Amino acid sequence: MFLKKFLNLPCCVIVFFFIGLFFGENIDISVKKQLYSVSLCLKDLIICVLPFLIFSFVWSGILRLKGESVRIVLLLIPLVCISNFVGFWTSYLFTVPTLSSGFITISELNFEAALSPAWQLDIPKIIGNDMALICGFVLGISGNFIKTVALDKLASKLFNLANFILKKIICNVLPLFILGFIIKMQHEGSLSVVIKDYSKLLIVVTILTYGYMFMGIFLLSKRKLGTAIEKIKNLLPGILIGFFAMSSAAAIPTTIAGCKKNLQNENIANFVVPATANMHLLGDCFALPIIGLAIMVSFGYDLPSLQDYFVFSIYGVVAKFAAAGIPGGSAIIFAPLFESVFGFSGPMVNAITAIYILFDPIASSANVFGHGMFAILFEKVSTWLNKFAKKDSV
Repeated sequence: MFLKKFLNLPCCVIVFFFIGLFFGENIDISVKKQLYSVSLCLKDLIICVLPFLIFSFVWSGILRLKGESVRIVLLLIPLVCISNFVGFWTSYLFTVPTLSSGFITISELNFEAALSPAWQLDIPKIIGNDMALICGFVLGISGNFIKTVALDKLASKLFNLANFILKKIICNVLPLFILGFIIKMQHEGSLSVVIKDYSKLLIVVTILTYGYMFMGIFLLSKRKLGTAIEKIKNLLPGILIGFFAMSSAAAIPTTIAGCKKNLQNENIANFVVPATANMHLLGDCFALPIIGLAIMVSFGYDLPSLQDYFVFSIYGVVAKFAAAGIPGGSAIIFAPLFESVFGFSGPMVNAITAIYILFDPIASSANVFGHGMFAILFEKVSTWLNKFAKKDSV
């Protein structure tokens, strides 16, 4: 019993982290490259199978919602937009006073040699996540109007298969999947660079981002600290995957499993998490504006006015629908916004992209944290609206 508890994912990650941190220098470079190659291969395989998981979970999840499917789907997009918008403005309102005090400055960027993989597999992606999501939505909603026993059975079988892949295969290879990325971070010194050169900025990003997520889950848990901690514990495996793999997309299967433990209706986790994993990136709503505003101060720019930041936040909410849960993906999408709205120069864009990639473990893990929080919020709002609609009809 103790051994099984010790070998769970969070414990494995912590053990691997300290092994990489204290003994990484003694590991031969060829071994590091092999471990990193294995992690990249596993990551590509997970990303490759994600469309199938998304399609299966969304399709079966919506079917099980029965007559409520249309109402719930229509609720999803506005709630995502509101959540992202609130995230942008929370980061702005808390960051501006900190920056005005002169607490944060951006120093010269320094990078150590990157670790290259010993080998890579070119695994083709048959269908994109967005297309899988759309197909799952269409079939799920159609199935609530057109009753077909054969399709219902097929959806159930695909759900069981996806669940088997998630629990019996993906969850069992996650420790090995994470190990290579820990070795990569140790070799490149990314953690030490962040802690040494950008510690103050890291502190602000971490406290605001995780503090916001924790407060959100605390409030959604009816201000019961024990309940909130239990919900966060359920999300911890996915959060750790997001941190070390720097990809919230790779953490989708584990996030779904964690959310199921936090919700009364497991079907909500099956479709909300895959549906919002790329467009509801709350960690980026904090990390990108904070880093961008800090760069403006360091380059001698005035902090944006409320009006300018409002324009940025609106464009940012829209840009979220084009983002991807991959390392550095959001910085690439948002770079044109910083140029057009805030007048970033070329060096400033390069700086925000480089620093964001260094901070990507924090942002990606916070994105996963945000997925878990949003699933709870969605269930609460959906339940409240359902009760309100029934009360109004009486």
